[in-house]
Amino acid sequence: MEQGKPLKNPIDLRELLNGGTGFSLDADFKSEHVGNEFFLEDDFGSEDEDEDSHKQMMSPWTQSFDELRQQMEPVAEHIHKRIMKRGVGEPVRGNVRVTLDYNAFFEKEPTTFDSTTLRNAPYSFTVGKDSILEGLEKAVLTMCVSEESQFVIGYPLLFGEVGCMPRIPPKADALFVVRLHKCVDVGDASALQTLEDSERRTYALVKKRVVEIRAYAKNCFQRNMIQNAIHKYLEAVDTLQLCDLKDAAETNEQQETLISLYTSLAVCYNRKDQPKDACRMINELRRLCDINLYAKILYQEGKALHRLGEFKRARQVLVRAQQLEPRDENIQRELRSLLESTEKFTEEERNICRRAFGMKDIQKKSVTAEQQAFAQMVKESMKHFMEDDQSTTLPLPDGLTDAEVNVLQEVADEMKVKLSVQVDNNKKITNFKSDRLLGIRSL
Repeated sequence: MEQGKPLKNPIDLRELLNGGTGFSLDADFKSEHVGNEFFLEDDFGSEDEDEDSHKQMMSPWTQSFDELRQQMEPVAEHIHKRIMKRGVGEPVRGNVRVTLDYNAFFEKEPTTFDSTTLRNAPYSFTVGKDSILEGLEKAVLTMCVSEESQFVIGYPLLFGEVGCMPRIPPKADALFVVRLHKCVDVGDASALQTLEDSERRTYALVKKRVVEIRAYAKNCFQRNMIQNAIHKYLEAVDTLQLCDLKDAAETNEQQETLISLYTSLAVCYNRKDQPKDACRMINELRRLCDINLYAKILYQEGKALHRLGEFKRARQVLVRAQQLEPRDENIQRELRSLLESTEKFTEEERNICRRAFGMKDIQKKSVTAEQQAFAQMVKESMKHFMEDDQSTTLPLPDGLTDAEVNVLQEVADEMKVKLSVQVDNNKKITNFKSDRLLGIRSL
């Protein structure tokens, strides 16, 4: 069963019965199609759609509905239809689950009063089972997949004579702009249960049931109901593993389906940030196939290992995946993210070592341009000082930094004199000493 959306405030039944009330949902309507990367292609198809054609916030007709009906065809009592974009296949029939986008407008109103576009969430329902406006369901039954149509639906099939004030006026006809994305056969699960055990375990019946479960699981994933998707994929695995196989062809087909299911489960677990469970699914795949031949499986394993901190193994796996699919942007993005994580971890490891040995502030010695200039200045001064037999003191500035003292020591070693640093009355005194120059001081 699908999860509902909670109300921000409870509905007062007395107000509802005495003329209607308003309500709002406490829900975050985020996109439900983000991140379908690396489901196997037969399980998760393309989502390329012409968004401009169906995500219309403004009404395509602002005149009277009577004028619009003249440009439409009656398809049922109180329903007129105009096809804007023809679909494919046959119209919706049987026990199916449909997914669609719609925008609804009242007569002569430019803005929508109900819209999946505004919610950024396509609407799904099972024909004949879910609670939905009668007029909208009857309209959808005239459509084919990928079709976009406009319907003028009379109030008897919508909100009735009373409506639901203040939002829905009495006797309100409405224009629905509908696009049907997909139609999935959900089958008859109860019929399967009535068969004998041996019949239920035949591959032909199990295969059909698994197709239905997978379709539902995919729909859950696209609606960001990841835990529900995991539950359904596991159900499909259990169902498929219990069937009786009669020949090699059925065995091979079962194996290929299991590979798709376990790959989809790895995707779901990674999305739920459960990398250990994702690795469990990868291990199941190892029993079924050579995963080094599947870039999509390697990508999911590398992603899970990355999150577990197994950076070296993750890189090996992702590099192999990149060799199979060198232009895949997801693999390249994950490799860049892994590199950043590795560098960050290495730096943190260094900081821990520095703190442990009291060396946090020790930096790698490097001679800067300023230090080189200071060294050259000291050398020039020392050269004149050494040549002057009358000089006994070499003045140096106060407040020398540790780096500058290090430079003085290097100069002293180069010119074969001794450098000593003494503190007298809290004042640091630097001395150069040699066999010839005794007692030379500089402040």
